[in-house]
Amino acid sequence: MKVGFIGLGHMGFPMAANLLAAGYQVVVYNRTASKADDLIAGGAERAASPAELAAACDVTMACLLTPDVCEDVFLGDGGVVESAPPGSLILDFSTNGPDTSRRIYDAAKSRGIGYLDAPISGGPTGAQAATLAIMVGGDLADFERAMPILETLGTTIHHMGASGCGSAAKLANQVILGGTLAVCCEAFVAAAKYGIDPAQLLEVLMGSSSGGKVMERNIGTMILNNDFDAQFSLDLLTKDLALGTTQARDLGIRMLVGEMAELMAREGQAFGLGANDMVAIIKPLEQSAGVEVRK
Repeated sequence: MKVGFIGLGHMGFPMAANLLAAGYQVVVYNRTASKADDLIAGGAERAASPAELAAACDVTMACLLTPDVCEDVFLGDGGVVESAPPGSLILDFSTNGPDTSRRIYDAAKSRGIGYLDAPISGGPTGAQAATLAIMVGGDLADFERAMPILETLGTTIHHMGASGCGSAAKLANQVILGGTLAVCCEAFVAAAKYGIDPAQLLEVLMGSSSGGKVMERNIGTMILNNDFDAQFSLDLLTKDLALGTTQARDLGIRMLVGEMAELMAREGQAFGLGANDMVAIIKPLEQSAGVEVRK
């Protein structure tokens, strides 16, 4: 089986590498072509465009940054949907709004092509270790034929329902992530301002009812070690929170905590921190309080 992968960023590159290691014949495309060089050296084929890739593959996969980019790559003139052969399958690992996923699904369906919105969670570490959580929306038959590939990439794989449901599930994850990160940052800044050692506070809280992965990674691994290099950027978190709060408004649901987290993320962008890791959301708080949450 020949499979293609479009988008070789922090997540896409290790995912494509895992497919190659599993014995798949892999075709890759990235707008910055040099990002594919190591995969090509390992046996992958290079495509000159998304259209060329899709036309050559049984399964086309993508992990792209924004809904606009997804719509262009999938639905634009000479895009994936126009170029992929009938009977092929598209797996979209990007984080989109459900409306974007359904538009791509409808266009693919009209040409006899399967489409699954299959956003992922687990970060670059999970992508490298092939332990991603994958939330899938689309036709059950397409999900079942995609399972061998999905099991090569992740360990927690669920069919969430019809097209768009995978994207909606991922937005729930992102709102929880953003809200939890925001309140952790507020709490640690307040404690540091009072004079509590942040490292000691982390140790005791990780053994308490408030401890969890968000606190451990973002406070313990990143902020305390003054590490703001982007694994998942503040710009991307802001994009995802905006998608989540927009979906809530469309559904007539208030989302006060999610909207406050989005505002805090936008504050970080206004401070010029968007290209930093999402943990940079803490820096405006630290500046206003006159403290830093560091070891």
